[in-house]
Amino acid sequence: MNNYLQAIILYAIKKFQGERSIYAIYHMLQGKKSSQTIQDAHLFGLTDIFGTIPRFTRQQLNQNIEHSVKHDLINLTDKPDAYEISLQGERMLDDYFKNNPFPEYLNGWKYHNITPVFWGRLNLLIQTISHIVHNERRFYPIQRNPKIQFFVKEFLHANRQDRALIAQHLYDELVSLLENQSDMKRDIFILKLTGINRIGLTFEQIAKRKNAEEEYVRYTFLDSLHQMLAEMETGSDYPLLSSLTNDWKRSGNPHLTQSTKTTLRYIQEGKNLGEIAEIRRLKVNTIEDHLVEIVLSEKDFPISDYVKIEDEREIAEAIKQLGTKKLKAIKQMVDNKQISFFQIRLVLAKIGER
Repeated sequence: MNNYLQAIILYAIKKFQGERSIYAIYHMLQGKKSSQTIQDAHLFGLTDIFGTIPRFTRQQLNQNIEHSVKHDLINLTDKPDAYEISLQGERMLDDYFKNNPFPEYLNGWKYHNITPVFWGRLNLLIQTISHIVHNERRFYPIQRNPKIQFFVKEFLHANRQDRALIAQHLYDELVSLLENQSDMKRDIFILKLTGINRIGLTFEQIAKRKNAEEEYVRYTFLDSLHQMLAEMETGSDYPLLSSLTNDWKRSGNPHLTQSTKTTLRYIQEGKNLGEIAEIRRLKVNTIEDHLVEIVLSEKDFPISDYVKIEDEREIAEAIKQLGTKKLKAIKQMVDNKQISFFQIRLVLAKIGER
């Protein structure tokens, strides 16, 4: 195994089982908000890596694929640009993850939008407070994003209590969250922080210091932030840190695209898909894509208005027997020829990764 990025790509190839091309991996890591990529993330159990490398390039992908082919880690299938992991590839992947663990709390699908915002706010807040507490009013902000700077100003304006007290509360909450993390995650998180008289290190600098691979350090840092976000959602012990993501939590279902949220609103008003398409001047199959996305995000969303219960059972049985997510194969298997690809997609979405 050449590097951590290659391991992540191999992990995705293993999950896809030759049913998607390598470019599905490219879109997955970038976090492309297309109905196909969103559906693939849920159907193949890849919500963890969704959107975890926003600047991922085709060149990086192709280089890693070439290396994997050359070393017999993957085999080409009969589908264009689709590969399956080889037995040797599986062995090497298992061995590699034993020494460089796969991120345990990674949830790119859920947190890819809020993670950079949360980190930017937290890092700037810590830098600002550490300077204020030491009576240093002038400093060069580590975050240049004006929205993040504005947020921190507003945050300090709203929390007017003694700055030393805020610093203490912030410290206590962070220590409490970091205590639940591995030494490696804790160390990387702390090395990334900027405060008075110290600038947070880059991933490259941390990798050298830790004698680790840069991509592994980056993923471990993401894992640390995702673990924090998950614990902050479930516990009420982190009022200060939780307030850094309140606007995200208030935005309804933060995982749905804006267009899908609009479609959901019309569905809740009782409109059918044809009516919604007409109102929104979109194709019906675009509205169908939105509905699939809704079912993927909200597993208890009722699909009985779109698929009869007996048809749902028949589709689910075909999926189980075939052990595939291929729409054409499932459609050929079901007896009822009236069942559409859209209905199969809805049932697949409801079943999810099972």
